[in-house]
Amino acid sequence: MKYLIIQLSLAKPKFITFYIEMKKHLLLIATMVSAIATASANEYTFVFDGDNSLGELPRQTDEKTLEYVDGFSLTEEGINFTISKTDGTGNGFALINAGGTNAGIYVSSGIGTKIELTVPGGTITSAQINMSGYALTNLDVVFNGVETESEKEGSMYYWLWSDEGGKEKLSIEWGSTFMARYIHSIEVTYTPDLGGKQECGLSFSKKSVEGMLGERFSSPTLRNPNNLPINWTSSNENVATVDQNGKLTLISSGITIITASTEGNDEYAAGNAKYELTVIPVAKNFVQMKEEAPNVSDKVKVNFPMTVTFANGSYAYVTDSEGNAGCIHDLRNQSGSSTTVNTIYKIGNVIPAGWIATNATIYESVIWEGKPDKVTENVTVEYPEVTSVTPEDADRVVILKNVTFEKIASGTTKGYGETPDNKRYEFQDTYETSPVAVGTYDVTVLVKYSKVNTTEYFYLVPLAYQEASESKVEAAEIKDAKESYYDLTGKKIDNPKSGVYVKVSNYEATKVIVK
Repeated sequence: MKYLIIQLSLAKPKFITFYIEMKKHLLLIATMVSAIATASANEYTFVFDGDNSLGELPRQTDEKTLEYVDGFSLTEEGINFTISKTDGTGNGFALINAGGTNAGIYVSSGIGTKIELTVPGGTITSAQINMSGYALTNLDVVFNGVETESEKEGSMYYWLWSDEGGKEKLSIEWGSTFMARYIHSIEVTYTPDLGGKQECGLSFSKKSVEGMLGERFSSPTLRNPNNLPINWTSSNENVATVDQNGKLTLISSGITIITASTEGNDEYAAGNAKYELTVIPVAKNFVQMKEEAPNVSDKVKVNFPMTVTFANGSYAYVTDSEGNAGCIHDLRNQSGSSTTVNTIYKIGNVIPAGWIATNATIYESVIWEGKPDKVTENVTVEYPEVTSVTPEDADRVVILKNVTFEKIASGTTKGYGETPDNKRYEFQDTYETSPVAVGTYDVTVLVKYSKVNTTEYFYLVPLAYQEASESKVEAAEIKDAKESYYDLTGKKIDNPKSGVYVKVSNYEATKVIVK
């Protein structure tokens, strides 16, 4: 008995593996991964990696720019797979990874679909198709002419078929519908034609493993009970190479399939065993963290300590030793299961290196999920003082100097303040720390930043307010009784615009707001 899983997304982690090769920016979508092997079954894995005979089926990340095909086919390990459009006026099929459940084979609205699985000379005994989308409860999916009702698990709908006697060919069909949907995976259990020979019996001790780039790695153990000659291959030698003794060399971050195959002999059929190897990059600071794992669900080893600058709820804002800032979320120490970060970490805690983080990017803000160890020490945190904020301050806590508020936000409403250089910022009073009066303040803020197309957006979360220190204009600068203006650094301004200034009149200096 052989098991084949056609996998197309992350939507159902039990079945699905997907990966974006970070350094090369090549999209790799694991589409056929073996199910649990039995004593008499070989393992099989197939990967959409651009080397398959798929025609020009594109891989897209944006649903608005998809390119479609009317169908495609492939052959792997004695089973043939085809998908085609049967009726309707829709666009067809596209391979997409847009994150979350928006990944897999995208079936456009307005078409009927037919999937055919054939094992020449062998038998298929069970199959399951997993999909997501709207109105799937009412979708009539037909297996070899028999309509099957859907079942649901979370946001995933799935349909099951089985036949103890087995079929050489299995057809899965549904009619045209105005709803688009995603095929996330198709799992098939089948027995190939072995030509009267016994199965080779190859298997690995593990189905999938992870290795850290540049660190020691142990391969799964190959079981070869019939002592057949073995040939070793790696599906992506840019990620890892393997010699004919099965020894691995990790090259770069990514996913590859390691295969041990045999041509068999007069008694045993040809066959193979495979496992999936994920090579995880190692980052030494937050900049490398974002470079090595830029996409949703990318993994990276955090090989540097972080200092907590602020923690609230499920979020902690941290800096590395080089001053780079980041946001981390859903952290759990080794002994805890709480997702409330500030029950674990406080300002000044140092989170040690050596844990695996997963990127869950939201807009331009990066959230890293993982399970670091307990804090190793506490340090005094001093926030940098700035007169304006930049994109480099994203997820950083800073003290923004001399912000003038004409109207104060209260509760959870927005407020706006201006700095002396006439920059106007939005303040989100998330923690109800607004000042009680109109005035000029040095504000300790958490900087949030996003960018949509070419437009940048800042909003600041105030953590504390302190009345701004008075700026003094030296008497030597007051030369006569004429009215004149100075900024808060003491520089004379001939034509003051809106902002806070020191006004000199009749040899007296007064701080004023110019509108």
